[in-house]
Amino acid sequence: MAVYRGLLKQARAFFDDNTSDFIQSYTKAKFRIGIHQADPDRAHKHLRSARTTMHLLERANKHRFVDVISVLEFGYGRKGPRRVQMVNATAGLGKREEIFGSLEQVSKYRPAFYAMAKHSLGESKLRVNPQILRSKQPLNVAKMQDKHWSDIRHKIKPPVDKATMAVLEERAHTGIVNTSRLLASQEDKDALERWTGVWVKMPPKRQVRRYYRTLLEQVSMMQVTTIDVPNTGKYLKSMARHSTVDALGREKPDLVPKKTYTFTKSALAGKRGLGVVNAIDIAGLAL
Repeated sequence: MAVYRGLLKQARAFFDDNTSDFIQSYTKAKFRIGIHQADPDRAHKHLRSARTTMHLLERANKHRFVDVISVLEFGYGRKGPRRVQMVNATAGLGKREEIFGSLEQVSKYRPAFYAMAKHSLGESKLRVNPQILRSKQPLNVAKMQDKHWSDIRHKIKPPVDKATMAVLEERAHTGIVNTSRLLASQEDKDALERWTGVWVKMPPKRQVRRYYRTLLEQVSMMQVTTIDVPNTGKYLKSMARHSTVDALGREKPDLVPKKTYTFTKSALAGKRGLGVVNAIDIAGLAL
């Protein structure tokens, strides 16, 4: 209980409200499950992990740069349980869902996952290394590729939504942390001010800008657009297509929809000026 109370106290004291709320809710959920743990070895292992997290939060609340960035990474899905949730939600992956062997199948059936992996790691890292293959038999190659895809799932970083990117850019620009908690009355505002004076030690604006600029270097936003491309003959006949005849009766090329995934990195990332930052990286995929 001392570790549980300490975790909640340190989480409440962290200056970023999104990360603070996530750590508090995740701590409560894990302790509700762990309280019924019958195996003493597992219980002690979980307790050591919780105590390590509490000490990390304590150092972060003293504005130790490395530890603050580490805590922010947990809160914004760069690592930890929120990263897994964001990857599964964005890429359409399930817990028990298998990933298809070849790159062609993944790009066809899981295009968002393929786009995220290509953006995070580069296309050369997606295919299994042929030097580690003991057999060139197609089934064995497919099994190795599946294992490689499962490893990739733990390495890619999911994109954030547009609203989150806007919040991070604002904080990286101004150095001001705006709370999202809605205050209904003056009494609530007074209570928050008293609580802030006791528990929350806000870092200076210059330090806040450094924290969020560093975080923005890891964050990208994905946008999905649809364009029409000529039919290559590989598409199903049942797929919706545009008319091949215009209003004057002239033949037009058969067109099919194609999804394009665009990853936009904030221009505020790093210390470079707006004109020097290469803001957009495009990965186009056909469905």
